[in-house]
Amino acid sequence: MSVRVVRMRNGEDVVADLYEVTSKDDPEKPIAFQLRHPYNLYLTDPSPTGDGEIRKLSSPEISFQPWAPFSKDHTIMLKMDEVVSAYETFQEVIDKYNELVEAVNHGGGDVTTAVEGDTAEESTGVPVGEGD
Repeated sequence: MSVRVVRMRNGEDVVADLYEVTSKDDPEKPIAFQLRHPYNLYLTDPSPTGDGEIRKLSSPEISFQPWAPFSKDHTIMLKMDEVVSAYETFQEVIDKYNELVEAVNHGGGDVTTAVEGDTAEESTGVPVGEGD
């Protein structure tokens, strides 16, 4: 599994099990990403002040929501043009993501959840980040 956060061109952050997709003609050049079990990530402050001051976010809440909730399949293809970056995230986020995917795969659990913390052509390609 290669869990990464993908920052989209539209500003969304999506966490997923991420794989590069290549063509048979040029297996070295990725043409798309395959996102397995993609979820939007939202960072919220449980205690906003509303005064407009800049302050430290001391206890953020991270919410997960299905990224393509009307998709029959849990695997989505995404053109490379739509991605700004893909990066590793905190272990707490990965653990909660894995719990969520496990619950969905076994027919239990809610597909939307939150976690609090201080920190916030072929699909046979290699998971992104493996072998780096």
